[in-house]
Amino acid sequence: MSATHVDSIDLHSTARYVEHGYPWAEWDHYRSEAPIYWYERDDIAPFWSITRHADILEVSRRADVFVNSRRLRLQTIQEDEQQELGRRLRAESQGWDLDEPPDFIFMDDPRHRKFRLIPARRFTPAALRKLEGHFRELAERFAGELVTELEATRDGGESCDFVRAFAQKLPLAAIGEMMGLPPDDWMHLKRLTNVMIGAPEPEFIGADESATDARVRAYHEMSEYMIRLSRERKGLGETEDLSSLIIHGQVDGQPLTEQQVQGYLFVILAAGNETTQNAISGGVSALLAHPDECARLCENPELVPSAVEEILRWTSPVVQFARTAAVDTEISGTRIRAGEDVGMWYPSANRDEEVFDDPYRFDIARAPNHHLAFGGFGAHFCLGANLARWELRAALRALLPILPRMVAAGPIERVPNLHVSAIHRMPVRCE
Repeated sequence: MSATHVDSIDLHSTARYVEHGYPWAEWDHYRSEAPIYWYERDDIAPFWSITRHADILEVSRRADVFVNSRRLRLQTIQEDEQQELGRRLRAESQGWDLDEPPDFIFMDDPRHRKFRLIPARRFTPAALRKLEGHFRELAERFAGELVTELEATRDGGESCDFVRAFAQKLPLAAIGEMMGLPPDDWMHLKRLTNVMIGAPEPEFIGADESATDARVRAYHEMSEYMIRLSRERKGLGETEDLSSLIIHGQVDGQPLTEQQVQGYLFVILAAGNETTQNAISGGVSALLAHPDECARLCENPELVPSAVEEILRWTSPVVQFARTAAVDTEISGTRIRAGEDVGMWYPSANRDEEVFDDPYRFDIARAPNHHLAFGGFGAHFCLGANLARWELRAALRALLPILPRMVAAGPIERVPNLHVSAIHRMPVRCE
């Protein structure tokens, strides 16, 4: 790899992630040879590729210089065009403001902070500590269902899909309950989210329907659901669930518009289950691939909190975010001009040898562990970081009795998505 010129390395093709997983060797090479690199390829708008932990942390902390409102994620030019067209068509069909961003994540401070604060009290450690027992009960119930499925498939000499049998259940139930959504709706909303990020959903996609058409239909169905939810909550008056807090939320004394409510509800629902599901699946995959660490955890349950942090570092569920320089600036001596974009590769930061001792060693007791799994720090630090941690701890504790008997039973299947290269299928079996 050392002889490979950085100009020939592909970091952005989703097929590469699906077929080979994260490009660890390529990120290593960039950190060594070109940690801040002008990445220019035919099918993606150019950007400064940022691969070192310290540089990503600096960009994240300087929200006044590197803004969200112009380019939030790295994706192909075709995907940029499709996203913009879809946004405009939806806004026009609803009579919405074409200049309003899709959701609060696309906003910059101080407006971003005002929107972010609307449900923030529900995501504090104190608030989530009250739910710890309930999360554990949910996780234990789902672990029991996993055991039943593992035993049934073992008798038939088959494997079980860990994602559907366990990993997706706890995040979906947690965010569904917090949002006050009927349990009967959870799986349908999950399926819509899957279709929108490009995951295979044969039960949803018609035989003669293209993936693009299915994605458009999923967006429409999700929008219609959120509109109905908004109307129902407005009629009931304000309650303490997340949906109600958002629907009745105000910024600068003014209620959120229907457009703002829709964007907010969608991002909470989608972000509330995809990344944590991916961390649970990836974390169990890592434990199965490192039996000594798996046994260590099962024998020492008090290591669950540190194991969660190592799983977050190891899996890095969010691949990247983008920002745009609002003014001329520098990062580690590299001049970045106003209007130029930067792309931050979080998995690369989480293997940075300048920060992590032996970064390719999976160590459930690693300390310190200053990973950037939640997008670095600063104004846009992940709102759901505490929720993800509490869910992961509950999931691991519930799985401790099962892990010693569980083994991988085939290759992992990933979703072709450059932002969250989620694990869609992970076959396991019980010995």
